[in-house]
Amino acid sequence: MTRIWMFLLALFSLPALATPGTMIKDDTLRAQPAAAAAGVGQAAKGAAVEILGRQSGWTQIKAGGVTGWVRVLSVRGEAPAGGLADVGAALQKRDSSKVVAVAGLRGLSEEELKGARFNGQELARMDHYRVDRGGAQQFAMMANLRTRDVPHLPKPESKRSQPGGGASSNSMLDGF
Repeated sequence: MTRIWMFLLALFSLPALATPGTMIKDDTLRAQPAAAAAGVGQAAKGAAVEILGRQSGWTQIKAGGVTGWVRVLSVRGEAPAGGLADVGAALQKRDSSKVVAVAGLRGLSEEELKGARFNGQELARMDHYRVDRGGAQQFAMMANLRTRDVPHLPKPESKRSQPGGGASSNSMLDGF
């Protein structure tokens, strides 16, 4: 009998597995996790939403009674309230084959840049990945890569005359 009650409790707590979130920009709710999918509603910046799931670069949310998919960068999840939501999140099976990489999602803050210190061990570790021209050409041949002629970008205008600084005479671009 206790097992039946536990099962029913777990079953009825499934909606509690949704985590709260906030829209960080306006976006269209889509019927499927695809840019070409039909729009089923709108979610405004700052709106409180329920995050129901994730797939690739998409997040399924419920906003204003409408369920749909928005881009993963349009919504920010908040910490779960605790209780059964935490248990449910811990028990959810995660698919490690669905990894989304987002470049530039988090940059360095000014404080982090000011606090940066030289680390010789990390520099040596980076040097380990260095390859000479011959090694690069050998890799390119093995990977069946071909050379292509790409025109040079136009030389940027000098910013020395602008107030507040800019490029200096020993700029890295001066030799190109």
